[in-house]
Amino acid sequence: MKLRNLPFLFFAVAIFFSWVITSCGGKPENDLTTPAGIAAALAEDSTNPEALHARARMYITRNRPDSALTDMLKAIARDSSVSGYFVTLGDAYLMVNQTRYTRQALERAIRLEPDNKDAHMKLAELFLYVEMRQEAINEVNEVLKLDRNNPKGYYLKGIIYKESGDTSLAVSSFMTTIEQDPKYVLAYEQIGLIYAGARNPRAIDYYQSALRLDPKNSLTRYNLGMFYQETGQIDKAMETYQELVELDKSFPNGYYNMGFILFEYKNDIKAALPMFEKAASAGGKYPAAVYMIGVCQEKLGNKEQAIANYRQVLILDSRLETAREGLIRLGAKP
Repeated sequence: MKLRNLPFLFFAVAIFFSWVITSCGGKPENDLTTPAGIAAALAEDSTNPEALHARARMYITRNRPDSALTDMLKAIARDSSVSGYFVTLGDAYLMVNQTRYTRQALERAIRLEPDNKDAHMKLAELFLYVEMRQEAINEVNEVLKLDRNNPKGYYLKGIIYKESGDTSLAVSSFMTTIEQDPKYVLAYEQIGLIYAGARNPRAIDYYQSALRLDPKNSLTRYNLGMFYQETGQIDKAMETYQELVELDKSFPNGYYNMGFILFEYKNDIKAALPMFEKAASAGGKYPAAVYMIGVCQEKLGNKEQAIANYRQVLILDSRLETAREGLIRLGAKP
């Protein structure tokens, strides 16, 4: 065969297969990754299990677990042989806190497909959620048997050890997570938390590593500020909280802790007051911030404002006896 005839041959083969597809009644399948494709598939067959499963996944992402449950029960009634259908059913049950049914669904998924890592992982997470820690470890070990380089598996193992109080094994597991995936932010955060709890200065390194990977992580920046504050590094704490509220103006604890430092360590009540006011504004119902506004007003000699603030505190949380004491101290009825 001469090379110049090859293009014609490829063209002829393509035409041939297009005829075969047409003669078999073939046409492109509906795209089940789009709402339009799912709708089209269900318009053709309202019990199409693949389409029902796809729509259920969509409902889950839209926080509509009841609709997801309805679709998955229909899909499984049509085809109960697919492991992934039971995993999605378990997801939907967990969203409505039906943990017993979640477990049943995930265990059914594993019976159908013993090597289903997703099912084992989610069952481990469920066991952790209901504080069945040994069962959770067992399921994570199943995941790691199937995939020894699974960073999420080591991370979840670390969480289980941490919840069990074994911080040494927890740190070891989180370290392995980082070895498997150096960009696993949550592992750095967890090591930081463990070290911070022990007042270990290495906490700073891990918090900062997490922030290099995720600079907009408000909670990690707050935890770094807390470590500085709790270890007496007040200026660094103040600087960290300032960075926090510049990045996230809706984070009330950043303002509150700035106010506390100004009030307690700097004895600058006038500067502390607007920080507590911003904390109360950003935090909605934030009785501790409202109480500190009252304390500041009292120390500044603004009796009526202080009384109003203490009364507001008791409306928000009647258990705060310090606000009641403030009213008595100012000669006002609680």
